[in-house]
Amino acid sequence: MPGDVTVLEWSLRLILAALFSGIVGFEREAQHKAAGLRTHMLVGFGAALFTLVGGYAFEGADPSRVAAQVVTGVGFLGAGAIFRQGVNVRGLTTAAGLWAVAAIGMTAGVGIISGAAVATAITFVILNFLGFIETIMRKRGAISNRRPFSVKLSNLTEFNQILNLIRSIDDQTGDVGLERIDDETYTLGFDVDESHMHTLVAAIKSFDSVVEASEIDPPAQ
Repeated sequence: MPGDVTVLEWSLRLILAALFSGIVGFEREAQHKAAGLRTHMLVGFGAALFTLVGGYAFEGADPSRVAAQVVTGVGFLGAGAIFRQGVNVRGLTTAAGLWAVAAIGMTAGVGIISGAAVATAITFVILNFLGFIETIMRKRGAISNRRPFSVKLSNLTEFNQILNLIRSIDDQTGDVGLERIDDETYTLGFDVDESHMHTLVAAIKSFDSVVEASEIDPPAQ
């Protein structure tokens, strides 16, 4: 990054990086995701600060090396937002969002403010509006309308009956994964057609061994 940057420019870039990242974080906060407003703002701010320090604080330093390390570091941070719920995985979109705001912060850090603003708008649209398009496409059959579903059991005494019930409601259900969480908790994971979701929830909760039954990571409404 050639040229000198004044303290005012440093401050402006850092503030804008935090604000742009906060716009993305607001959407994640509204969806009650693992990483929310403050996390996204700190990631974007931190990425911008590392970029500025790497570009200006060390004479003769290669800014691209700092950028590469920021990407690696955010990758580890994003992995913390990904977790398993039974046999299902959640948090991939939030992790990708953290990765995106780091890029936005770096873009603001090098002074490409218009690029950072456009990237923020695109990221926000992807997170906040494409869910509606997915829902419409599912209803029209353009993409699969099957959703991941999880059932938590306190024991396996009714396992066969529950399995038979699942397949009687949705005969397209494929493999049903079973995972032991601890000595007293098990989780079933499988896909179910959206049209059978409410019927399945109502029916499956009638079993004494069922602790919880719910869709995994439902689409935005």
